[in-house]
Amino acid sequence: MAHGVWIKPSTDAQSWGNNLVQSQFNDGQSQTFTFSQPLSSNNVYDIRLSGGGFYFIKFGISISNGMTITFTSSDLNNGSNLPIINIQNRSGKTFNSIHIKPSVISDWGSSFGSVSNNSNLSATILIPPSNHTVFDIQMRSTNPTNTYTRNNVTISQGVTLTFTSADADNPTIELPVIVIQNNTGYTMTRGYATSGIAHGVWIKPSTITSWENNLLNVLSDGQSQAFMLSQHLTTQNIYDIRISGGGFNFTKYNIIVSEGMIVTFSTNDLEQ
Repeated sequence: MAHGVWIKPSTDAQSWGNNLVQSQFNDGQSQTFTFSQPLSSNNVYDIRLSGGGFYFIKFGISISNGMTITFTSSDLNNGSNLPIINIQNRSGKTFNSIHIKPSVISDWGSSFGSVSNNSNLSATILIPPSNHTVFDIQMRSTNPTNTYTRNNVTISQGVTLTFTSADADNPTIELPVIVIQNNTGYTMTRGYATSGIAHGVWIKPSTITSWENNLLNVLSDGQSQAFMLSQHLTTQNIYDIRISGGGFNFTKYNIIVSEGMIVTFSTNDLEQ
């Protein structure tokens, strides 16, 4: 007995849409469905049927008017062939919407959701790799208003994509952002160690001697955070960077900073 039927364009990576079944139909029975657009506009669809706690899916079906589509046990599909990708936001701002589409089409479709700065999002792409492997991925922010786009990205299961300010489509409105990765073995937490050493993160132009403001709340070992610089790189691009935790300072001097650069700290950066 079928409990649901979903029909979506094969290029829709985000949503199956609404359940089209008005009433259940038993094994051996059939139902007729009317599409929402003419075949001249789109004629390739994915179709999913559910029943008995299972999903049965056909991908990339070329539809013709009046055709009969038969589902059998060979169409059983638990969705494990659909790629899951991980998106990391290290841009310095919130992405209010996330859009993923095959590179061969122009419609961005609906949003996969939102992700705040220094957070991650896992997204299941509802298109098997056998149908499309190359995708365009776009993040959108409203403060400031901008988009962050990567085109022709080859998708594979479990791939991680990190977006920084370097991916901004309109970089002229962006102050530069760098990402600091903490691989020191210590958690950096704003405060002071018993030795009197202040804990935190400091970034200063290499031309000045004082360590300006503490930029950190918490940066655990193995984690990263994005930090926005106070000047455009055309004005200043050489910095000293210090992170402190566990009663120790880890410092890099005279770092030539580039847009979206990831700066990794390890025990090799321990200040003697």
